[in-house]
Amino acid sequence: MNLPKIGLVPFVFNRPIPEGFKVKAGTVIRAADGLYISLTIEDQTVPLRRAEIQPTEDNSIGIDLGLLHYIVTSDGEFIEVPRFFRKSEHRLSKLQVRLAKKQKHSKTWKVLKRKIAKLHQLIARQRLDWQFKLAYHLFSDYQVIFLEDLQIANLVRRCRAKLGDNGQFLPNGQSAKSGLNKSLQDAAFGQFVQVLEYVVWKLGKRIIKVDPKGTSQNCWECLNKVSKSLSERWHSCSRCGQELDRDYNSALLIQKIGLLSTQGEDITSVKTAVRVSQAEESRVVP
Repeated sequence: MNLPKIGLVPFVFNRPIPEGFKVKAGTVIRAADGLYISLTIEDQTVPLRRAEIQPTEDNSIGIDLGLLHYIVTSDGEFIEVPRFFRKSEHRLSKLQVRLAKKQKHSKTWKVLKRKIAKLHQLIARQRLDWQFKLAYHLFSDYQVIFLEDLQIANLVRRCRAKLGDNGQFLPNGQSAKSGLNKSLQDAAFGQFVQVLEYVVWKLGKRIIKVDPKGTSQNCWECLNKVSKSLSERWHSCSRCGQELDRDYNSALLIQKIGLLSTQGEDITSVKTAVRVSQAEESRVVP
């Protein structure tokens, strides 16, 4: 590879460049275990846009993201959270304790620093590889995926500080939330959504995001609100009699709202679906 201002640099191909593609740009990346080059390739014959798939009940699926189960699908599949960081946390903490005892910038300090960086890199690569495999698995049987339009940054935001009358800070729940934040960052939902978007582009399929408000509290069948705390894992509707796991109920509701929003209905969220349903019921009742 001939790099500007550097010259010819040998490198190892991990995959061949597909026939018909031209290299347009290259980015050199320094990772914990060495240098890598990322190549941008182009083929003018590849269409930029494909025909948009129209979702139906048969070709679509709703998914609910969570920390107890990473994904619950509207067809009843429960996928567990892999917890890559949590599994390596003890090993990582031992290395960091050893690092803290070494003199800064000494030879041993640099060796331990490199080991910690490599372990973080391993965790990130394991997580990304698993997410890609999961994305392809989800799209193996379906053309369209409905999911919540979650604001991940808001989920891990620090709790607002509370000041007492005497000017001292009061407990604000941040210490309790720190464990939740660590699990959210380990799950990397934002990265998974990006992986889904890439796989969608590559396979020519489709993802549609749904307003998350109400998807964990309302019944998927009759849209009745069934209030539940985070510790309550079972959905039990007194109106229509639905009894099922709360995450499974959410996945079914996400698919239902998503389908209604793409089939000409004036429905964009659970709230508007409830309003339309109530209006229809009032017209039926004499």
